Amino acid sequence: MATEETQAAPGVEPAAVAKSSSGLVKAIGLGAGLFMMMLITQLAGPILGCKLLHSMTPNCPAPEVVVGEDGKPKEKINKAPPQYLAFDPPLVASLEDKGTIRFLQVTVELMARDEKVIAAVETHMPVIRNNLLMMLGGQTVSSLTNREEKEKLRKQALAEVQKIMKANTGEAGVEDLYFTSFVVQ
Repeated sequence: MATEETQAAPGVEPAAVAKSSSGLVKAIGLGAGLFMMMLITQLAGPILGCKLLHSMTPNCPAPEVVVGEDGKPKEKINKAPPQYLAFDPPLVASLEDKGTIRFLQVTVELMARDEKVIAAVETHMPVIRNNLLMMLGGQTVSSLTNREEKEKLRKQALAEVQKIMKANTGEAGVEDLYFTSFVVQ
């Protein structure tokens, strides 16, 4: 049976062998640690430099500048995601066309970026529906089959909703209005 003493090199004590292998492990660990630290600084340094010290770090992409109509830079505004509110049930209005009664059914959706605006629209829905039905009922069939006239009507409807919201809440809030279904019968 071989023991540690017989396996060690002649004239070298077993404690010295253990000490030298422990030193080798420490040296490899230290070298690997320094290599990883250097690698991380080489990769993360430019990224952090561009984010924190943009004007002092070379080769950083130029910041995005939005210029207004007056030629002055504007601040970039991060908008919240849009939220939609569908009118349920759809709006139905009767139309007169050359002595016959016809019907218009429109599904409307409003877009806002604030939950408070959506809640306010729901609160004032009776007034909004009334005014939009009155607006739609005053249209002619020929104007409702023309794309440009439909777009004009959509913009008028948006302006009407914004007017109602401004009168009741102090701000328009609603950014857009869409016709998601438009049937003339």
